[in-house]
Amino acid sequence: MKKITLLLVLCLQIFSNTSSVSASKVKNCDESGAKCVLGGVGPQGGIIFYAAETAQWWGQFIEALPVVAKKVDPINIWGAEITIYATEKERTLSKILGMGSVNTQKMLLDPSSIAQKVPAGWSVPSKDELDALYNFIKLNSVKSFKENPAWSSTELSASFAWYQEMRDGTQFTDANGVVRGLQGNKNTVFSQKHGGAAMVAGSEFAPMPFNVIPVRAFGVKAGVMPNGSISKTTISTSCTTGVSCKIGDIGPGGGIVFYDAGTHQNWGRFLEIAPVSCEGVGLPWRSGKGTIYSGQTAAIDRVKAKQIGMGLINTSLIVAKLKGVGNVAQFAADSVCGGLSDWFLPSKDELDAAYNIVAQNRVGGAESPIGNFNKGYYWTSSDYNNKTAWTQYFTDGQQFDRYQNLTGNAVPPTPFRVRPVRAFG
Repeated sequence: MKKITLLLVLCLQIFSNTSSVSASKVKNCDESGAKCVLGGVGPQGGIIFYAAETAQWWGQFIEALPVVAKKVDPINIWGAEITIYATEKERTLSKILGMGSVNTQKMLLDPSSIAQKVPAGWSVPSKDELDALYNFIKLNSVKSFKENPAWSSTELSASFAWYQEMRDGTQFTDANGVVRGLQGNKNTVFSQKHGGAAMVAGSEFAPMPFNVIPVRAFGVKAGVMPNGSISKTTISTSCTTGVSCKIGDIGPGGGIVFYDAGTHQNWGRFLEIAPVSCEGVGLPWRSGKGTIYSGQTAAIDRVKAKQIGMGLINTSLIVAKLKGVGNVAQFAADSVCGGLSDWFLPSKDELDAAYNIVAQNRVGGAESPIGNFNKGYYWTSSDYNNKTAWTQYFTDGQQFDRYQNLTGNAVPPTPFRVRPVRAFG
């Protein structure tokens, strides 16, 4: 009980410290990043929707042009004439912040591509850039952008590309049977209809024409582009003792280190995901009654609960409020893995970060060679609407909301799984 009380206090601290639009938007924001603030006007007239703590390999700030979204072109296709990346590792890396401009330069080789409609000097956002924009819009009640589904510049395969449903934040490709019979989406002009108890219960939106929201990164650059997914794990004494780690190291709990914040955060610095020996199978997200979020702040609380650093807080809230024996949060909180007991159910963004690093290079339906991840669905600790919660499809990384009382897919019979995560450093 003491552990839960302390975590609830931490929850309140982090929720109150989450970045929001500055009340006084500083003018004359410089290309170097001087005088630039989150929510302010960027050097090229866009809205600054992302501000990193320090300079990154791509810069420090990202701005978006909302004016383009005022009129949606009904013939906006992603582009169907070229494949911009040849390997799974390249495509996975193309999701991250800063990759929008890199991806867009490749997309411009296709004369049919949506990239041709983006103003010079701007880019089609990467998957993670687009998600950061969605989060900014929802957290700050920004009304400058249309809710049409928006293309990202991230490619899943030769036939499919990522897009974001701007009505609820889901990022789809519709591949691998999510939309049955669909052979590709790069040349489609409308989003697909999702929904039904068997699939995406909370995203039953009518199809709408695709849109593109131009973005551009700016500011002083520092560091180098990450390497992306790993092909093997490493054992380092400095990491197993919790002192210092790099991505791919075996962590103090015997898991795989998949995230390094670079500096110490409220929750720590590193995240490791547990080995398959500590995986839970066939458990529901909820097995008791109760509401995780309520009142006027519920919608914003749910957006915050998706972010990296929120998994432990989410888990503690679920355990405290649902009080259900047998649910995935309770399973993660009760886990003793590698001799440690501070594991939790990862948030939506935490699990996605893990997927990007460890769940690649599987052969057919086999488990992934790194971490032995199944190709089915894994639960996150991020609540969608008190009836469904976010899961991640480990076949290709798509994230969906699924009914919280489900223990798996009926057809084909596939149990939902949970892989605990812990923070340290």
